[in-house]
Amino acid sequence: MKNFPLILLAIVLFFDSCKHSEKKSSESSVVVASFEIDTVMIDSKGYFFYLTEALGKSFLSRDTDILYNLNQKIPQLELVDLNSLSLLDSIPLEREGPTGIGNYPVFDGFQLTKNGDIFFFAWEELVKLTHDRTRVVKYRFDNLPLQGDVPLPGEVIRYRGLVTDDGKYYIGFYGSAEDTHSRYGLVKIDLKELTGEKINLPIFQELVSYEIKTKTSSDYPSTYVEPVFLSQDGDKLLVSAAPVNEVYRVDLESGEFDRISFNSKLTSNKVEITYPTVNPQNEGLYERWKQVSFYGFHWDEQSQQFWRNTNQSFIEAETRPNKVHLTFFDKNLNQVGEYALPDDWKIQGAQFFTQGMYWQFINIEDEMAFVRLKPKFEKP
Repeated sequence: MKNFPLILLAIVLFFDSCKHSEKKSSESSVVVASFEIDTVMIDSKGYFFYLTEALGKSFLSRDTDILYNLNQKIPQLELVDLNSLSLLDSIPLEREGPTGIGNYPVFDGFQLTKNGDIFFFAWEELVKLTHDRTRVVKYRFDNLPLQGDVPLPGEVIRYRGLVTDDGKYYIGFYGSAEDTHSRYGLVKIDLKELTGEKINLPIFQELVSYEIKTKTSSDYPSTYVEPVFLSQDGDKLLVSAAPVNEVYRVDLESGEFDRISFNSKLTSNKVEITYPTVNPQNEGLYERWKQVSFYGFHWDEQSQQFWRNTNQSFIEAETRPNKVHLTFFDKNLNQVGEYALPDDWKIQGAQFFTQGMYWQFINIEDEMAFVRLKPKFEKP
């Protein structure tokens, strides 16, 4: 099992004239009085789940509590009902032909829209399999006649991002054509009208200072860049990054945004660059991971709150256990509570927030299982 993949490189950008404001979240108003933990096995009904990637390529339907897991080797989708804790179905996929999703050995991820269309994020294109599974549409943005605010010469659009729930827009990173990990900002593309609009946020310039370059024997050093998380909240886009305790709330239509800062009483609010950013081994990475990482925002319908976890990983876990915290936010992104999870809680493999619980995938003798943590909330 792997931790959340660390994959993108931030570089300098030039800002739009988008209107924006900066805010601070209100203080906590909810207390986690207690919690319950259990472990549940998923009834496979004799089927062998694809667990090689620890559900790293999976998607949870917030409306139905159906978990879709992508088996990239066959390929096919595995459907798990988190209500009955059992296999629901499997959907075979084609590589070639009119419904072929492509011969890529690895997809960065996939997503379902409300009408059932499935979008696959490939290395060179965005692939849509229609809801009736009869047709595939492929978007290669460098070959399409995009109009509006499109990439300039030397810029390209990346194929790892988010499709809005209605399937209308693709939102992803754009950056240098010569640097596959670079991120200048975000671009929103209308998939029907083929128009583009850049969304440039200060976060992308600020993340440059967190890069860690590791010298190798090759001419090109490997570069660690901080993860950036995207999630949709109705007509808003939430954008956050691992090293800072804040979120950008972007209006999907106008591009205007709020920058909301939070204050934690349990962790630091920002990663301090006390580690080497250029090093011959991986010392800088190990030192970085000992500091806090803020993950993305997830809406839980049952508790009517956004949930987010933070993590500090220690290589010497025998003497210094990992530290994981849950933070809760109301619909307006006011921080309403935070709680420290049991010592050495492992964030390895996929994690989900639904039914008022935090679901953490674990592999038990090659069977799909979850450790579930259910907090009990009280108002002070």
